Amino acid sequence: MSLGLWRRAVQPAGFGVQALVAPRKILSPTGSIGINPLLLKQSSAAFSTAKTSPISVIKSCFETSSRSPTALHPSRNPWRSIQRQAFGTTTAAKKDPAPEGRNKMKEALEEALEEDGDQEFKKSDRAAKAAQVNLAAKLSKEGKGPKAGANEIWRLVKIARPELRWLAVAFVFLVLSSSVTMSIPFSVGRILDLATKGEAEDIRMFGLTLNQFFMGLAGILTLGAMANFGRVILLRIVGERVVARLRSQLYRRTYVQDAEFFDANRVGDLISRLSSDTVIVGKSVTQNLSDGLRALFSGGAGFAIMVWTSPKLTGLLLLMFPPIAVGAFIYGRTIRNISRQIQRNLGTLTKIAEERLGNIKTSQAFVGEVQEVGRYNRQIRRIFALGRREATVAATFFASTGWAGNMTILAMLMVGGNFVRNGAMSLGELTSFMMYTAFAGSSLFGLSGFYSELMKGVGAASRLFELQDRQPGIHQTVGSPVKSAQGPIRFNNVSFAYPTRPAVRIFDGLDFEIPSGSNVCVVGPSGGGKSTVASLLLRFYNPTAGSITINGVDISGMNVKSLRRRIGMVSQEPVLFSGTIAENIAYGRPKAPRAEIVAAARRANCNFISDLPDGLETQVGARGSQLSGGQKQRIAIARALLKDPDILILDEATSALDAESETLVNEALAGLLRGHNTTISIAHRLSTIKRSDQIIVLNTEGKVAEIGSYTQLAANKDSAFSKLMEWQMSGGEVPEKPVTNGAHISEAEELEQHAEAEELHEELHEDELHEEEVEKRDPSKASQGR
Repeated sequence: MSLGLWRRAVQPAGFGVQALVAPRKILSPTGSIGINPLLLKQSSAAFSTAKTSPISVIKSCFETSSRSPTALHPSRNPWRSIQRQAFGTTTAAKKDPAPEGRNKMKEALEEALEEDGDQEFKKSDRAAKAAQVNLAAKLSKEGKGPKAGANEIWRLVKIARPELRWLAVAFVFLVLSSSVTMSIPFSVGRILDLATKGEAEDIRMFGLTLNQFFMGLAGILTLGAMANFGRVILLRIVGERVVARLRSQLYRRTYVQDAEFFDANRVGDLISRLSSDTVIVGKSVTQNLSDGLRALFSGGAGFAIMVWTSPKLTGLLLLMFPPIAVGAFIYGRTIRNISRQIQRNLGTLTKIAEERLGNIKTSQAFVGEVQEVGRYNRQIRRIFALGRREATVAATFFASTGWAGNMTILAMLMVGGNFVRNGAMSLGELTSFMMYTAFAGSSLFGLSGFYSELMKGVGAASRLFELQDRQPGIHQTVGSPVKSAQGPIRFNNVSFAYPTRPAVRIFDGLDFEIPSGSNVCVVGPSGGGKSTVASLLLRFYNPTAGSITINGVDISGMNVKSLRRRIGMVSQEPVLFSGTIAENIAYGRPKAPRAEIVAAARRANCNFISDLPDGLETQVGARGSQLSGGQKQRIAIARALLKDPDILILDEATSALDAESETLVNEALAGLLRGHNTTISIAHRLSTIKRSDQIIVLNTEGKVAEIGSYTQLAANKDSAFSKLMEWQMSGGEVPEKPVTNGAHISEAEELEQHAEAEELHEELHEDELHEEEVEKRDPSKASQGR
């Protein structure tokens, strides 16, 4: 049984359930109650001597404490308070518990939880069907799998193909700067050898005096620095262009997906793919690729010069290559997997922040600040744990390879020193060789870093490729264009279930016709599929069976975009976007003349605009947060009116309006309904229903219960419509007994109680350990204490 149900039973008594049940363990793996053994030890003897039943004792205790709220204050020891009220003594707690008392205590708590469990909702057949979830449209959390093949890596590299020209220029700069850098060890070695053979004024290098050579070398180094500057700035600009192009493509690809896709995927995860994943991919194909090529060029050139200088020392250096290569391979795979997990959890973190901050008023109204901050912090801790794991893996790899490199350099110094003493090498050659060794080692580390960053890019790219490759089930640009949506609307034996819940049938043989230019109202019980009618007509989903036709033409063969341009929609919860009132009204027609925007606002009775300082240019805020519910609803109606649609869908369009505003909007809608539009109203309000020409009543079985005018259906007291109206007018189902509210416990108070119970648990545990130690040291004292 859940802790929440038990808490509701005991909170009115004035204390937390943690005093009775162990804080760390509520239910055992077998499902039985996990009783705190120490608290059980204190009470079992008292229960074994109690004359009344254990459950009645507990209930009596609760009743007594509810009449005296201070008797069981959360800051006190709640268990001892229960003992004093129920048994009048706590001396029994010092005695060893009798087994029968322990059993009675456990049975009492289980019985109490079972009684409270009768209030649980029992799963219906519909719930069992709803458990059969279809997430075929859901993107995988880590892309296309843990394996990154050559094709996927090549596809990642091809992302930068449009920037090939600038990348080629950057590559030339890279070769130039790397060549300059690799010339330094050779020059240093020659200078040392020449310096030991004669006077400074007699030394000449490449036909130049030493001073001339230094001046020329300074010029070459300056040229290398300029080339490096060009390489870095080009790669940064190219990287930003790649990220911008990726984001644009993926955002456009996301926008053309069908409703099933958004039902199965979290918005936070999609935002994470569009933001952080694109940055990682952009860096991988530009900056990281450049660093890898630089390391490869420098390492290759350095290794060639090392072989030319001393093959023996080069052979010694090669001994460290195999273990580093194996370590780099393992490290790269591990980093790639960790990177995918981090990106997945970042998506979850983004989702939490976006959802909670977007509904901050609701959270604050229910005093959920502590809960939401805790939820966010728990996700941060998961990401931190992954980051710490990544840091540990990276530190282990680089520390071990660094140690191996240092040991190799030490060995080369020992062997190279002997070569210099024996005359096999000069001091300058050994110096050059050691400097090239440092460059080669740095390049090797650079290649390792390149590989690990490439694997991060592959992990992020696989998530992007999955989104990019996903084909929508309903293509928006496929089908014949719709020039007019006027004509009768026919649902022909339509069956439908939402793709994510295929076993839950919403419609089963739905069949009705809406005459052209009529005003039809769709009513029915909650969950009967009223709003689904609008979703199917807008082709957010396709029927699983049957067809929907407009003027005899199946809408499944129509171009989705052109069909939706002919349909206006006002939802129950109006959605406005950040921007001005004028921009929101013109959302369906961005190029609409100003005069038409004003006319649509007047027809929707948006007279409140005159009271705003900026008028139509007033910013509505995020999701229209700066406007009231009624104001947002009227702007949404004006937005639909501006489209001048052939079909107008009103999904409880006046639900957020007060009586005066509803009257004004209904007058505006009445004028509209006298035109050529076909209006489908999904309504519960009697005023909206009375205004309709025809009423379609849906039942819970996904079929049409009856069709007729308001007068016809209301005249029949036994009709489904009359019963539905009677049920709604009575306010729905009313419980036989009024619900009584218990004492409210805030989140902070609940956490405080939990901490106190935890502290009590630890103190009792320490007391028991102390008693056991005393008994072991001196059994006679232990028996006297008892």
